[in-house]
Amino acid sequence: MQVFNAFFKVLNKNKGQLVLYVVIYLSITLLMGNMAQDNEEQVFSGVSLDIGVENEDQGMLGEALVEYLNGSHNLRGIPDNKEKLQDAMYYGEMDYVLEIPKDFSEKFKNEEREGLLEGTIVPGSNSAYLIENEIEGFLKTAAMYLSAGFGMEEAVSRTAEDMEQEGHVEFLEGDDGNLPAGYYFFQYIPYVFITMMILGVGVVVKTFQNKDLSDRNKCSAMPFLKQNLQILLGCFSYMAAVYVIFMLMIGCCMAGYLFTIQGFLSAVNAFLFAVCALSFSWFTAQLAKNVAILNAISNVFGLGFSFLGGVFVPLEVMGDQAKKMAKYVPSYWYVIANHDIQKVAGLSDAGDVYQSFLMVLVFAFAFLALGLVVNRMKIRGR
Repeated sequence: MQVFNAFFKVLNKNKGQLVLYVVIYLSITLLMGNMAQDNEEQVFSGVSLDIGVENEDQGMLGEALVEYLNGSHNLRGIPDNKEKLQDAMYYGEMDYVLEIPKDFSEKFKNEEREGLLEGTIVPGSNSAYLIENEIEGFLKTAAMYLSAGFGMEEAVSRTAEDMEQEGHVEFLEGDDGNLPAGYYFFQYIPYVFITMMILGVGVVVKTFQNKDLSDRNKCSAMPFLKQNLQILLGCFSYMAAVYVIFMLMIGCCMAGYLFTIQGFLSAVNAFLFAVCALSFSWFTAQLAKNVAILNAISNVFGLGFSFLGGVFVPLEVMGDQAKKMAKYVPSYWYVIANHDIQKVAGLSDAGDVYQSFLMVLVFAFAFLALGLVVNRMKIRGR
């Protein structure tokens, strides 16, 4: 088993990078899983501010405006001393100061509406603009009724009724609204598997394909077939070790999910993708001229497959053209299976999941076949 042992000696040189990607995977999945579990629906509520009001208007409109503001804000009187008023606003005791003149209703009815109200805001305060928008909305509604021929009393009454209507906020839940944390734990496996297989298997295979080393191995007493079988055994052993490590991590973090129907199907989905990633690493090893290029390929394809396949970007937010392109990468079918698995009640209900499994295997065989073709062409070209 000299070649088999040499396989893992070469692999040991890259252990730093491999451990780094394990840490990245754990960080991403634990973060997203915890966020999903803690993601509770937020309740929308209006903002209540402190407003200083001085109403000198003798008509109905000023009183109605004050009553309207009092329904959602905290109203207080304005200090007589200007310095006290400035201190109150400086220290945040008041967010806005509104002064309503004594002839406000009469002038408003006569359409003398420019510059009627005096409002003082704290410089740089965004909340003050909210109050001004509310005041403007109230006055525009009153102006609309007055322009329609209603009297002041009826216009004020109708305006008050209209402004009492509140908007209702409803939170829309997508398909990912109630997914378990185990879903997110498996969601990011394509990125780390592709990267780790290329950095592990691909780099080792590329090392054995080095011309000088390959020529020396061909001159050895060990048959060429036996050498390749040991390399193949090393590849599958590495793949199995990576898969087992990740399953152990998932089992330790959320055994309750792993030992369910969904957990079993997710584990199968991950294993099939590990086989596909192994085939892809073999294919890329035939294309790359050296190990440095192979390292670059691992980042390009690892991130490319993940973004295009829906690992990092939800498929729901992708355009139609992007989704059509995504079907030509194996991570797309892995993500589809991972999503469909959460809807499965039993193995007999997993028809769509099995179709996605088959597509991942098709990609695995395709990458293997392409790798063999490229390897044969390289041998003939020597």
